[in-house]
Amino acid sequence: MLKNNDKLLVCYRRLFSNDENRFFLGTVDEYDNGLVKLTGHSFLRDGMTGQMTEKSSPTTKIMSLSSGSLIVYLLPDNVNMDTLHFVQQKMKLCLMDDQGFSLDLTEKAFRTS
Repeated sequence: MLKNNDKLLVCYRRLFSNDENRFFLGTVDEYDNGLVKLTGHSFLRDGMTGQMTEKSSPTTKIMSLSSGSLIVYLLPDNVNMDTLHFVQQKMKLCLMDDQGFSLDLTEKAFRTS
């Protein structure tokens, strides 16, 4: 299903209402039967500012895609991983690059009236 060099955004499911958003943005090193080895960066939402913060150094993780605790997005091949960034506007969170790619990661719909 997945192949080497596929680009993934992994979202950790929030189990409690006060859990902060956590993401892993990486490239597939290996995939076998529901397990994926990814190299990339972790991102955490700062509870005070609401902004996404990138951990400084890349890391390699092995994740079970069948665990039920992850939401995984396959990103387009042409997306440049180095230009991807999170944009928080009011109650909306998006992953964007500098070439027009945008992925809405908003979890809830909010009424404006």
